[in-house]
Amino acid sequence: MKTNTAPGPVSFDCQQEPYGAFDSDTGILVLVVEASSEIEALARVDSVAPLLGVRGDCELLVVQMDQLPAGVPTFLQAFFEAGMIGFNRGNVAPGTSTLQ
Repeated sequence: MKTNTAPGPVSFDCQQEPYGAFDSDTGILVLVVEASSEIEALARVDSVAPLLGVRGDCELLVVQMDQLPAGVPTFLQAFFEAGMIGFNRGNVAPGTSTLQ
């Protein structure tokens, strides 16, 4: 008989502070970003919120958090650093596929 030994949550150190973006109408935590300041967090939330289907007319309240909650989309420093490598989507002709 096998027993399920799924690994538990793993903690790690963030390079910067976590900031949560809450829907101002419902108070629901929508996403978390890692940033060095509130100003940087606001810019990062604005850049990733559309990836999750958050409309532009939805107002998000950004607050510094003590810990990273489980089950919420989280964008760490590495995500934003990775955007500076690879190719620029603007260099691809409209209507073509980048998949090979």
